[in-house]
Amino acid sequence: MPKALFYYILHDMKTTVLLLGINAKFIHSTLSLYYLKQIIKSYTYDVTIFETTINNQVQETLKSIIAKQPDVCCIAVYIWNATYIKKLLPLLHANLPQCKVVLGGPEVSYTSNSWLTQFPFIDSIIQGPGEKSFEYLAHHQFSIHEKILYYPNYHVNDIPFPYTSEDLKSLANHYIYYESSRGCPYSCSYCISSREDQKLQFKDIQKVYNELNFFLNHKVRMVKFVDRTFNCNPTHSRALFTYLLEHNNNHTQFHFEIHPDLLFDEDFDILKDVPPQYFQFEIGIQSIHDDTLHAIHRKMDWEKARENIRKLLHLQNIHIHLDMICGLPYEHMERIKNSFNAILGLQPHYFQMGFLKILPGTDIDTKKYEYGIQHESNPPYTVTKNTWLSQEDMQLLHRIERVVDSLYNHNFKTTSLMLYRFIAKDNLFGIYKSIANFFQEHGFALYAKGWESIARMLLEFFKQHYPEYSKFAVDCLRWDWFVKSNNKWVPPFIRSKGNPNTIKEMIIQQNRVSKQELSLNNKIIPIHEIQRSQIFIAESKDFMQWRMDNHRYAIKLNDIVLLID
Repeated sequence: MPKALFYYILHDMKTTVLLLGINAKFIHSTLSLYYLKQIIKSYTYDVTIFETTINNQVQETLKSIIAKQPDVCCIAVYIWNATYIKKLLPLLHANLPQCKVVLGGPEVSYTSNSWLTQFPFIDSIIQGPGEKSFEYLAHHQFSIHEKILYYPNYHVNDIPFPYTSEDLKSLANHYIYYESSRGCPYSCSYCISSREDQKLQFKDIQKVYNELNFFLNHKVRMVKFVDRTFNCNPTHSRALFTYLLEHNNNHTQFHFEIHPDLLFDEDFDILKDVPPQYFQFEIGIQSIHDDTLHAIHRKMDWEKARENIRKLLHLQNIHIHLDMICGLPYEHMERIKNSFNAILGLQPHYFQMGFLKILPGTDIDTKKYEYGIQHESNPPYTVTKNTWLSQEDMQLLHRIERVVDSLYNHNFKTTSLMLYRFIAKDNLFGIYKSIANFFQEHGFALYAKGWESIARMLLEFFKQHYPEYSKFAVDCLRWDWFVKSNNKWVPPFIRSKGNPNTIKEMIIQQNRVSKQELSLNNKIIPIHEIQRSQIFIAESKDFMQWRMDNHRYAIKLNDIVLLID
C-alpha cells in the first residue's frame, strides 16, 4: 500500500466513543448519556449510545461491546448498576485492553479512589455533573494525566437539549427523562442532591417550552421530569403546568416529583383542569414525625401536606404516588406503623414503602455511627439495622413491603380497598403484617408468583383469619380478576356458581331491541359483542351494595364495565 494512501486511511478513521448505560429495567433510559453525546457533537468522534439492563447477562453485554470495537467506553455508574459494572470492567479490559475506560455518575463521584484501587486500568473518573468535564476529556482525545476529573459545570440553561428525533425513535418504548432545573432547595441528609455543590438552577422558561414542544410534537409516551422538587419555584411550575394544559396532544403523559407543602390555591385552580391520566405526581412523605424529619433536615408540615394530598386525590384526575422510608432516625416499629397508616390511609393510587440507603457522599453517611446504623457494604447500601430497629424488624418490614406492593399496587385493588374499608379498622399496617406473617408461615414467597397463586393464598388467609368475610373476599378477588384479565376463563377457586352463558342469554332476551342489537344503559350494543364479552356475577350482598350499586351482574366491553340488574 502506498504511504500516502496509508496515511489518508489512518487519519480519516474516527475515534469511536461508546456511551454505555446499564438500566434497572427495560423501560428506563439514562439521560446523562444523551447530554454527553450532544456536548461533543462538534468533535469528529463517532459516538454511539448503547443501553441494556442489569437483567442482561454480563457476558452478553460484553459481546455487544466487543462487536462495536470502541476506542473509548464511557459508563454511567449508579447504585442499581454498580455491582454489575464491577463484574463487567475486568472482562472489558481483558478483551479490549486498548479501549480507554471513563466512568461517571454519583456512585463513583464520592468513591473515586476506591474504584481506581480496585480497577487501576480505569483511565478517567468524572466527578459530579459531568458535561464540562466530559467536553474537556474529548478536547484532549480522552488522554489526560489526571485520573480524577472535576470541573465546575455549565449552568443548566447553557447545556444543549439532549435528544434528537432519532433518539426518540430508539426510545419509543422507554420513559423519556427530562429536567427543567437542577439541584434542590432542600438538604435531606440521605440525598446526593442535598450536597452544597448541587446548586439549584433553572432553565429559561421559553427554552423549556421549546423543549417540551419537541416531545409533544413527537408524541412520546411518557416524560418524567427529574427535577428534584418540581414546584419549589411556584412561578416556574405554574407556568409549565399551564403550558402543558394548553398544548395537550392527548397522548403524552408527564410525571413530576412535587412537595405537598408548596401547593396553594393558585395551583389547585390550575390542576383541577388537568385531563385524567395526563399528570402523575410523586410525593415523598418519608415520615410523619417532626423529630425524624428534623434529624434528616427534611422540611415538611405533615398536617398541611396531608390536607393538600387529600385535595389532590379529591380532584380525581392526577395519579398520586406516595413514598415513605423505613430505617430513619428515631423510627421504631410503632412509629413506622403510624407513618404507614397515616400515608396509606390517604389511599393514593400507588404506595412505595422504601428503605433508607446510606449513599456515599451524603450527610447521613457521616452520622451512621451516631444512629447505630449498619448497612449493606455494596450498593444499594440498604440499612439492615439501627438503634431503633433490629435486623429481624427490618426483615419483617421487607416482607410487609412485598405484600403491599403485590396487593395494593398490582392487580388486587378492590381486595386491598376491602381490607381498608371493612377489616383494618385504622390499622392497615397490622393487617398487612398479618398477611406477611401468614405467607411466611406457609412458606409462600411472593417472588415470581403469578396472580392466581397469590389470590389462592389470600383467600386461605381470609378463611382462617376472617371467615365472616370469606364470601365477600371471593367476590373482591373475582372482581380484580375481571378488571385485569381479558380472558373469559376464571380460576376455579373464585368462579361463580352461575353459568355465564345462561346469564348472557338472559341479558340479551331482556334487552333486545332488534335481531342483532340490544340496549344496555342507554347504549345500543351488537349482540355478538355480548356473547363474546366477559361477565361478572356477584354472590355476596355486601359486594353488590359496596361496589355495584346493588346490581348483580357486570359486563366488560372493550375495557368499559357496564353494571346490569
